[in-house]
Amino acid sequence: MRPKIRVLVVTYHPWREDISVGNTLSNIFNGMESRLEFANIYIRDDKPCNKIVSRSFNISEKGLAKSIFTRKGIGCEVDSVGESDKKENFSASYNAARRMRWDIMLLAQDMIGCLGCWKTKALDEFVESFNPDLIFGPLGRMPIGNNIMTYLSKKYNCPLVAYPWDDHYSLHKKGWSPVFWLKLFLERRAISKCAMQSEYLYCITSLMQNEYANFFKKECKLLYKGFDFEKKPDIKHPNNVLKIIYMGNIGSGRWQILSKVARAINEINADRKKMEMFIYTLSPSSSEIDEALNIGDSHLMKPVPSSEKMNTLREADVLLHVEPTTTKDRLMFRLSFSTKLVDYLYNAKCILAMGGNTASMQYLIENNAGIVEMDETKIKERLAQLADSPSIIVKYAEKAWDCGVRNHKISTIQERLYNDFKQTIENDNK
Repeated sequence: MRPKIRVLVVTYHPWREDISVGNTLSNIFNGMESRLEFANIYIRDDKPCNKIVSRSFNISEKGLAKSIFTRKGIGCEVDSVGESDKKENFSASYNAARRMRWDIMLLAQDMIGCLGCWKTKALDEFVESFNPDLIFGPLGRMPIGNNIMTYLSKKYNCPLVAYPWDDHYSLHKKGWSPVFWLKLFLERRAISKCAMQSEYLYCITSLMQNEYANFFKKECKLLYKGFDFEKKPDIKHPNNVLKIIYMGNIGSGRWQILSKVARAINEINADRKKMEMFIYTLSPSSSEIDEALNIGDSHLMKPVPSSEKMNTLREADVLLHVEPTTTKDRLMFRLSFSTKLVDYLYNAKCILAMGGNTASMQYLIENNAGIVEMDETKIKERLAQLADSPSIIVKYAEKAWDCGVRNHKISTIQERLYNDFKQTIENDNK
């Protein structure tokens, strides 16, 4: 076996540290460069931005759509640009489609991946020149990423390890249109083939671990995001005006919960300013969202660069987490774990979680790591409690740090990950 394990990572998004997928991958693998070498195949039309990947290959989604008609193969190697902050700016119509997420649009996206010409000589040459020891990637919704991992694993007899983050496979879903169920059928088929080709699965929650082990009759292991959790930050008495920060996606109904929080804050502040909320997100906005979140002492902010994210979180007295409450959205995130919660834990801040009952909420409850409220009628009551009882904020800041120490020490996570990869490759070579 080579001194370094060569890992080919397949993702829909490019490996960028300013978006959730890339941030999580960099968090898991950063510091392992002496033991692992990475190449990335990705689909979305954007540029990579990380310090880990040595080579990148883009199968352009726009090019895939054209290739359905031209039948010309698509895909080429691109620069792994390192620290550039340059991102592609998407059109207003594209961002509108991202907000709406209509089933017909998502089905069209799936079909583009299924029908486009991505099995090319250029892809083969890229894979052969990198010569991976192992293929790794999120087991996502869109068939193309899963199909690429399955195809390459079979063609090059290379062991595959897939990593589901959200539950796109179970039938715990709600949808009334035949388009929704056709889309789900196509996605489940690709997920199943990829999972069955995998040596084992990493899962992001214990609930997913148990369900997916039953679905696919495969070994499933937990893999969390982590930090060093060695030097505990100073936990200070909160400010007289509580600073509440939310950072992350506001789609899938989350902005409606944030809107209720915003209204509750302004009602609490009617006589005297007790708290203020700042919402940082990369999600596309609209006039409706702007009006709902930019009111009084609630502020919808521009996203902060990845290099400033931790500094921004440290400014908070309370870090807010929200989960969608509509049946359809709640079922979609039923088994998911919000990776930004690990950022929250690492900053040793009081976590306030509101919204629907998901695995993320259950994790906070089981680990006593945050204040959790799933009754929307009690949002104002919970916020007022924090304003009137600063000692609670300090207590839950301590609990957040303790949870991180127990479950998210990166040295432990990486040692187990490396040993898993090494054992998988050794078993494959027998």
